[in-house]
Amino acid sequence: MSENSVSSGLSRLCGCGLTANHFVAETQLNGGRRFYKCPHFDEASSCGLWEWRDEEMPPHVTMLIHNLNTSLKSVEVKRNYLKKMVANLEVVVSAERLKMEKIIEEVEGINSTKLQKVARMEAQLQNMKLFIVFSWIVFVLVLVFKMM
Repeated sequence: MSENSVSSGLSRLCGCGLTANHFVAETQLNGGRRFYKCPHFDEASSCGLWEWRDEEMPPHVTMLIHNLNTSLKSVEVKRNYLKKMVANLEVVVSAERLKMEKIIEEVEGINSTKLQKVARMEAQLQNMKLFIVFSWIVFVLVLVFKMM
């Protein structure tokens, strides 16, 4: 059974002088029927109030309400399970994202190092080209001076 708000407009005082609890039956025979119960019903000091608020409903209506409540509970269980799975997946995704970020940082570091090496090698190649050109110029000048 589920407890409803007493603020539904129809409250009832029990023999103890307290506002009676208001419930909705979830049983197969009385599904959806509302009733009042003394707040101390399960205690020795209870006045023993327990009474239906509604008239009895046809069996097919109570069965339908009961089946709908059962289906709703099943959907709620599945929803809660899926929420837990999503939360677990979010944790996994977050951890994998951190791993990926570290890998990207490492790759960027490697690429940066390789780019620096390539730049140094290009500078060395440029120096070698200049040396070769200068050597040829010197060689040609030496030949020219020897021929004069």
